[in-house]
Amino acid sequence: MGKAKQNKKGEAKALTISHPNSRKAMKLAKQAIKQAARQKTKQGYAIKRNVFGDKLLWFRDNLEPGLIYTPQMFENLIEKYLSRFENELEQIEIKHSIGQRKGRQHASREDVINMTISREREEFNTSGIEMVNILIPQQLAIFRKWDADLNKI
Repeated sequence: MGKAKQNKKGEAKALTISHPNSRKAMKLAKQAIKQAARQKTKQGYAIKRNVFGDKLLWFRDNLEPGLIYTPQMFENLIEKYLSRFENELEQIEIKHSIGQRKGRQHASREDVINMTISREREEFNTSGIEMVNILIPQQLAIFRKWDADLNKI
């Protein structure tokens, strides 16, 4: 509660400053800029973490139960992951072929999917996809029991 009151006092002081180029106004502006930068950084990390969590959930949900994975099976699973948008792209292509419109319908979604596919393929071909090593049976068992909490990975 104390911090909330202090923030309100600071905001009130910022509004009552008589000169915009005063030291106090500069200090408050600098603090606001730093706070916004911190918030932007936190938001960027949260987005990356959510994308990573979605990827792990997809892999966990698409694991065959009771199966111990070999490197070839793992590669097939990754290929399945990389081609997960093909049905949606086919549906968009069907809509393009049916209509007589000059503009592309669902253009933004199609572009996002194509960018995602190209980025993930490049990541797979260069440095590899960040993923739990399911070739080790102990890690595979833990991953299957995972409750989608990113703090536990």
